[in-house]
Amino acid sequence: MATPLESDRLEQEVFEFLRKGEEAVIDAGRKWAKAVGELAPLEVPAVRELVKGIFDFTEEALKTQREFAHRMLVEARGAVMAAVPMSKHTPRPASSAPKTARAHRAPATRTRRTTAA
Repeated sequence: MATPLESDRLEQEVFEFLRKGEEAVIDAGRKWAKAVGELAPLEVPAVRELVKGIFDFTEEALKTQREFAHRMLVEARGAVMAAVPMSKHTPRPASSAPKTARAHRAPATRTRRTTAA
């Protein structure tokens, strides 16, 4: 199990990675907007296309980050499963459960019905 210090370090590395990724996306957006602005006058249709392009790009970047986060979770789960002994994360069969955990039922009593003849 990771110590609190190791967990803090890992969190800092992940946040630093995300921050650098966000900066790269913002920088690319600035460069793209500047290039588009130099190539075409900023008329209403051009502005609409610019906004559409920026949102399309941002949407794709977010999709990529979501996929990355899911892969991180899968990898982290795999690392945890590998680090924890099998006995701690495999369920016990019901037959080996402690007797106190089993349901207690009163013994069934048979009643004899007599029918009137």
